[in-house]
Amino acid sequence: MPEVWTPLLIGLVGTGVFLYGVSKTAMPVLGVLAGLLLVLALSPTIAAGFAVPVLIAGDFIALALYRQHANWRLIRKLIPGVLLGFVITALMFYYLDTAVLNRLVGIIILISVVIEFSRQRKAGSDPSDSPAMTNPVAVILFGAVTGVTTMAANAGGAAMSIYLVRMRVPMLVFMGTSTWFFFVLNMSKVPFVLALGLITSDSLIANLWFAPLLGLGAVSGYFVFRLMSPVIFVRVALFLSAVASAWLVIHG
Repeated sequence: MPEVWTPLLIGLVGTGVFLYGVSKTAMPVLGVLAGLLLVLALSPTIAAGFAVPVLIAGDFIALALYRQHANWRLIRKLIPGVLLGFVITALMFYYLDTAVLNRLVGIIILISVVIEFSRQRKAGSDPSDSPAMTNPVAVILFGAVTGVTTMAANAGGAAMSIYLVRMRVPMLVFMGTSTWFFFVLNMSKVPFVLALGLITSDSLIANLWFAPLLGLGAVSGYFVFRLMSPVIFVRVALFLSAVASAWLVIHG
């Protein structure tokens, strides 16, 4: 962890933690932008160790609100593609620079967002008017992209959000399914970050210092979520996915 916490550093990390809280109760894809802020402030390695406990704490808050709304069938359909994405990422790390891989992932997500916006324009103003995705190959593709983005750039929220938008799930099912999916995913990261020594006593102390902002973000997100209509919810999810993917394309 940083030896000196400057006001700018505190502001960036605090904003990232706050956005993590909002993402857990209102808009999962915001977690991608939160992660980018932490990387900017702390470096990728330190940010990885700092973020995992924050994410898991946020997951428990989200589970308290949305656990009963998960669609496990959608999660099961996604798992083969996610595992494929893990394998692809491991192989590509040997042949491609991480920045190149991140840019490829960003391009894939951005294309998916554009396609979905096009589908919605043809269907009308209500996203539920267009049919849900049924092509099994497309489902595996989204799972693979989710796996790759999670492993390569901690940006799985963007691909997962587009997947759930394409499956035309209600808002509560969207949140419940995302919550369980990322809770399992984040818990699976713990042995790896511990083995790599990324979680330390200093990082855990810093987690405690910033914990109130996580709670504040979660509360704020919950009230925002209750005010959003399904149409606005989907459009915001797609817009933020586009922003996250554009960031990956530009910065790698």
